[in-house]
Amino acid sequence: MRKYVDYMIIGMKELLAYRNAVWAAFLSRIVYLYMQFCLWNALFSSQATAKLPMSREDTLRYVIVATIISAFIECDAIQWINSQIQSGDVAVQLIRPVGFNAMVFAKHVGKSAVKLLLFSVPLALVSAFFFRMPLVVRTQMAFALVSVLLAYLIQFLYSLIIGLMAFWLIVTWPLNMLLGAVYRLMSGSWIPAAMFPDALRTVNAFLPFRAVYEIPVSILTVPMDRRSIALKLAVQVFWLAFLFVLMKLTWKKGTKKLVVQGG
Repeated sequence: MRKYVDYMIIGMKELLAYRNAVWAAFLSRIVYLYMQFCLWNALFSSQATAKLPMSREDTLRYVIVATIISAFIECDAIQWINSQIQSGDVAVQLIRPVGFNAMVFAKHVGKSAVKLLLFSVPLALVSAFFFRMPLVVRTQMAFALVSVLLAYLIQFLYSLIIGLMAFWLIVTWPLNMLLGAVYRLMSGSWIPAAMFPDALRTVNAFLPFRAVYEIPVSILTVPMDRRSIALKLAVQVFWLAFLFVLMKLTWKKGTKKLVVQGG
């Protein structure tokens, strides 16, 4: 266990190595939140909102909470895994007395802890000060925290699987860019999923993306009964189990592929 704690500390140090980059990342999220606020305000000020399923206040609340969650939930392990496989350094990682996937997860947790303190908490304080409206349903906070944790694990497994595709593709950034755009749209990170057209919403119901943002943000911001919450959590648990099995299969076949290539 101690060795994984050490990797968590390494992840923290890697994120904090370039202080100016940390400040730039935080300011970019402030700018992104302000742009979202301006765009949605402009939309709701026009006459095009008569048929929108969400009110102005509900939409702004969703966007704010989604931005706060995204500040620490996003995983940047894809590029690192890609570089390790492309350079062949993954062979060194495999002979170490630590699990490769567990090591990547430990570093991710370390970085997320720093992002939570430096990005999410300040964003929440700034949002509470400027927007002057309740952001979350306090009676659902316990369920929401469980949902956010499940979303965090789902997001990591999704990123890990894309990263491990480098065993076959060698270079995964084109796939990462394509799937990243699809993921951000379908997960509800950019636009609330309730705003989707009926056809797109039907397709999205069979994909894992909404389990990352739409479900935890809705539990945080929309009052609902216990049955509805339980159904949403069940969807997240299903996708977590599915992606975990898929990750294991990808890892098993990928390491065999590496050996075949002469590792």
